[in-house]
Amino acid sequence: MSQSQFKFERKSGGVSRKLKHAGNVSKIREFELEKIDLVETFDIVQIVGEGWFGKILLVEHRGTDNEMVLKSLPKNYTAVKDFYREFHFSYHLSAHRNIVSTFDVAFQTASFYVFAQEYAPLGDLTSNISDTGIGELHSKSVAKQLVSAIQYIHSYDLVHRDIKLDNILVFKSDFSRIKLCDFGETRKNGNWVTRRNEWIPYMPPEILAIDTEHKYKVETSHDVWQFAVVLFVCLTGCLPWQKASSEDPRFVSYVYWVSSNGIMSPFRRPKLFKMLTSNAQRMFRKFLQPNVQSRPSVLDEVQNFIDERWLSKYMLDKSKVSDDIDELSPSLYSYQTDQEENKKFLLAFSNCGIETVVVDRAAKKERIKQWIQSSVIEEEDEEDSSEGTSKLSLSRKGSNDSKENELYALTKREG
Repeated sequence: MSQSQFKFERKSGGVSRKLKHAGNVSKIREFELEKIDLVETFDIVQIVGEGWFGKILLVEHRGTDNEMVLKSLPKNYTAVKDFYREFHFSYHLSAHRNIVSTFDVAFQTASFYVFAQEYAPLGDLTSNISDTGIGELHSKSVAKQLVSAIQYIHSYDLVHRDIKLDNILVFKSDFSRIKLCDFGETRKNGNWVTRRNEWIPYMPPEILAIDTEHKYKVETSHDVWQFAVVLFVCLTGCLPWQKASSEDPRFVSYVYWVSSNGIMSPFRRPKLFKMLTSNAQRMFRKFLQPNVQSRPSVLDEVQNFIDERWLSKYMLDKSKVSDDIDELSPSLYSYQTDQEENKKFLLAFSNCGIETVVVDRAAKKERIKQWIQSSVIEEEDEEDSSEGTSKLSLSRKGSNDSKENELYALTKREG
């Protein structure tokens, strides 16, 4: 494909493209992908991200000098029909202001399927959040924009299925413009899909209860759960749990608390939720409802909580949070213990048959600095080993049957 075949225009606002009517979103368009030489057509500025999914490249189109991102999916791991589907949904849904813009440009190289999107210079939410979150006002701004994007997707009877911090791009430092991206997992509501290795911390319990390679039905309530996890991290800087299953003691504690419904409750409110006001707790108990039958399938009710205060004085009292840090869930970033504790953990994991890899933290931070030109997340020392012990227990399979049955009964009580 020659440079002239790219229908780009030189404009101060970036690449100009015409969106087709969103009504076509239900019919996936397949077309012949022309093969081009990437290096001849684009100047590669930097690798924004890479992983098993492929590479995200920041490039400049040589014919127009327009800057854009190329999402490159490896042919060895990507069926062409899956590429067409992701490009199609990304392109048509980007008519919404809080969904990343996708240009009408798709092609292939010798090894990759590729399509073009706008560049988010501030990176994703993961790279913009601190250990104490982003604050209440910014969290509410993110919530309103994200709800708008999710409702737009749901209006076409689609479910995103992969809402997480990494897939929310930041375009303004005050979070007044964020955009949802990555539609590789998007499917039609009600379709049956095979469970793969989804990003576990964001998965609702009904999906985690299904064995890998088994099928489950796609529902909009899955997006509702993931939205709530994202919002919780924005407010607190912590994940509410590592895994929404009976293997995670934090989730077990949460289920008991939610199921007690405040009546005859011998179960303490989970410490993380003490950071939130009673109104915010009520909101999260609604959207993080373990029983899928009782969980809302839409996010309309978020608006009812927007004008309420979300963070409690407990959260605002930094010294009190600091005193209890040993009981908080680890943030999204890896934390450090002293060397002796690390040796104990690595030996324990090895004895359980779990392979361990020593991470060069200095090299990791340097890579992050090169990829993301916004803020740098600093890691804090974690002296108390209780968190590591908790994580170790989560790695062991086979919790006793009575506990499993009790938890299952609690999640089904309101069904």
